[in-house]
Amino acid sequence: MRLLFLDESGDALMGGPFKTLVLGGVIVSADQWTHLNKGLEVLKKGRGLSPATEIKWRHVRHPGGRKNPLNAFSDADRIQYGKDMLGLVRSSASTRVLAVVIDKAAAYMRPEMTGPEDIYERAVTFMMERFQYYLNATNDFGVVVQDQRQEKQDLRLRAFYRSLLVGGTRWTVFPSIIEGVFLTPSHFSPGIQLADFVAGATYAAHGSEQPDHKFYNIIRGKVTGNSLTGVRHGFKKWP
Repeated sequence: MRLLFLDESGDALMGGPFKTLVLGGVIVSADQWTHLNKGLEVLKKGRGLSPATEIKWRHVRHPGGRKNPLNAFSDADRIQYGKDMLGLVRSSASTRVLAVVIDKAAAYMRPEMTGPEDIYERAVTFMMERFQYYLNATNDFGVVVQDQRQEKQDLRLRAFYRSLLVGGTRWTVFPSIIEGVFLTPSHFSPGIQLADFVAGATYAAHGSEQPDHKFYNIIRGKVTGNSLTGVRHGFKKWP
């Protein structure tokens, strides 16, 4: 069984400070989840933090104020924490990464993209297709775990996942994905916390006007693909 934990960076709104929407995913073999969870606990304790404390990508990138659990850290220490978080993903032999980058300005030029939910659902579609490709290659089944949003958004998202499982897409069907999506608050999910860093690192490298690759390079080799051709189908830029 493979667990796909998903989170996002940026947003799907027209305009605003973000030019892209990024979905980042961490695929974890069920028997490796305990290893990753323990590694995350050790990492937090080693920095004097409670294992229950949620550290987000934005806490690493911006000093913030008193609400930032890393506010007493130096810039260098925050950067190292981010690298260590991504190092957990890299250290697990069975862990893999998926990423979808949506250029909002170009996406909103398409007539079928009428609002943020259309953009978000297109990103989810690309992510689900790539997860199914990976499950095909590993001959395994999978579930999707994602961060909760607002109640109406979550209801629409559950319905959208269900529509994918029932009808498939132009390119694939989803016989290996169970149920649709499980939604949970990120502070209760170590897997979503890791996905948050994958999404953030991908945004920094591929969605920012000043690309920063030092974080993404840690996980780049984990992006799913064909080992024979070298094609990394687990990374998608659109349009």
